[in-house]
Amino acid sequence: MVLGSTTIHEDVFREIVRLVLEEVEGVYSYEPRNPLAPLLGEKSVKPAITIKWPAPEEENQEQLAVEVRLAVLYAAPIPLMAATIRRETAERVKAFTGYDVTAVDVYITKLIRFDKDKTMEDEAERPTEQAQSDEHEG
Repeated sequence: MVLGSTTIHEDVFREIVRLVLEEVEGVYSYEPRNPLAPLLGEKSVKPAITIKWPAPEEENQEQLAVEVRLAVLYAAPIPLMAATIRRETAERVKAFTGYDVTAVDVYITKLIRFDKDKTMEDEAERPTEQAQSDEHEG
């Protein structure tokens, strides 16, 4: 047998998690295609994935924790989504890399809502047209 070491870069773990997130219904991700989008006020909305390693003095170095910050679609079942993300992340990281996942912390940072008349609207940033018309009527 030939001896040697294998090092898996942090980006590989992030990519595994990103692929899991692509498959979970209700997770929202948007990347503008127009190169002038930032100048026009269009923002990208992408999950932020952080890999947390054990302290160097800990025994098992082949383990990690994951932190995911993401936007979800309005009316998505958040508890079910978070459970799916946790389970799939742990299973795939273990299957592909051999590393154990000790925790997957899921933070929902935005709620995205689509209106009939508009392409995208963020519930937290702007009220809906219906809510605006209700305010003017009362």
